[in-house]
Amino acid sequence: MKDWNSLSADRYYDTISSTNEVGIGILDISRDIDSDFVAKRTFDFTYLYINRMLKMKLATYVGFDKRVETLLESAIAKNKKYCMIACQGLFLFRGPSLVQQSVEYARNNPQFFVIGHIMDKKKQHHYITEGAYPGLHRQYLFVNLQKWVELGKPPYDEMGIFWDRTPEYQNVEFSKDTIHSDYTPAWVKGADGTAKHHITSDGSNWIDIAARNGITIDNLDNNMRECKVFIYPYMNTQALETAWLDKKNPIVDTMDFNQKFWLRKLGDQEKIEKNRVYAFNTETLSSEGSRTNGKHIDHFFSAAAGFKPLAILNTNGFHEGTTVHYYDWCQASLDYKKHLLETWDGYDLDAWLTKHDDKYNFSSTFKGNYTDFWQQELRDFGGSLAFQRLWARYRELKHEYHIIDIVNDYDKLFDMIDNVYGTKVIWTTNIWCSEMLQWNVEPEVIEEKWKGFKSRIKDDLILYGLDYCSVDMYESIKHDITHVRYK
Repeated sequence: MKDWNSLSADRYYDTISSTNEVGIGILDISRDIDSDFVAKRTFDFTYLYINRMLKMKLATYVGFDKRVETLLESAIAKNKKYCMIACQGLFLFRGPSLVQQSVEYARNNPQFFVIGHIMDKKKQHHYITEGAYPGLHRQYLFVNLQKWVELGKPPYDEMGIFWDRTPEYQNVEFSKDTIHSDYTPAWVKGADGTAKHHITSDGSNWIDIAARNGITIDNLDNNMRECKVFIYPYMNTQALETAWLDKKNPIVDTMDFNQKFWLRKLGDQEKIEKNRVYAFNTETLSSEGSRTNGKHIDHFFSAAAGFKPLAILNTNGFHEGTTVHYYDWCQASLDYKKHLLETWDGYDLDAWLTKHDDKYNFSSTFKGNYTDFWQQELRDFGGSLAFQRLWARYRELKHEYHIIDIVNDYDKLFDMIDNVYGTKVIWTTNIWCSEMLQWNVEPEVIEEKWKGFKSRIKDDLILYGLDYCSVDMYESIKHDITHVRYK
């Protein structure tokens, strides 16, 4: 079971065994992007997805630089075995899975040098690539650092058109199988002899070096490719800027497929989320442990999503006088929570959800797969009997429901919090680091809103949830963590 909507550590990922062997760097291609806005926002969004992998401790960030070799050296300095190069404008929406697959490939092929997008440019039937030596597209590279060192730390050369000299490269052989087009062979390896080429591609010298040393380079398979999308920020750049700022602008219809798809997906995200209901949580239920120092919760302020609220109450303890204050910007989420509490007896949630499937827009991750997620829920709560007893107690509590956007109207929430007494707990889930918010609002602006929210937090309020950098709020406040800046 997987959830691709969550930007925090994902509860439903298949077990990922990682020793954090991967450094991830962002390749700076700002010079090719004819818009300061697009350059910055594509960096922001590429880092957003990378940050998810960092919080899951799957990788370490090694920087943002114009040169691939600088990022590789940074990864070596951090004692990494591999380095993942993500080009500015690469959206790693299934990044954790891509890390997992890439590391698995590396372990199965210990002598590999690099995997990436092999491009046989001469088969693209473009006048400027006629006779070009094959290359590796810069959008994504996964490099074996030890092998790179053994090969002499070769730089990653950009495309070249030669007039006064003609470089001589090793001949190569391509697989008969292709990934999706005739210019994307499944692998490339050396062949006898050399030939001169007036045109080279990005990464041609890496293919040449591999070919001269008897190393086969494999292309990314389709499972890997499905984990990401590159929006080509140097193409249709002005149109991309226009559409990013104006989601309804018809100019989006004229754009590249990948650009069009993501502009429409993320442009409609706010409308979707305004009516989306999360019957289950995308984050772990109780990994943070108890935070009330043995005191039972008197007032719990909770986002109206899944059973995380119940888990927090159960972990810390509550009593018959405890009040649960649900807040959400989505009326449908509040309606669902109220309906569930009033009508569901704690048995066979999958059947209840199926019965009410038409009434609520449940997250597509869970929709139609309720049984598997419900069984996982029961396991996390210690079995069916334990859950039902807990649910029966929970239903007897006082529950209140409030429409509140905690990013833009946090004062309304804190006025409520400051007006009650006793042991007070808040859970904000991943609202501050959501994909939708990050798409619509620059991180610097979100940071200012977060500072306002943080200024209203008093010492007696116990915190669960993430800040705008996907960091636990306690850690964020303690260390004054800020978002990585585009420079």
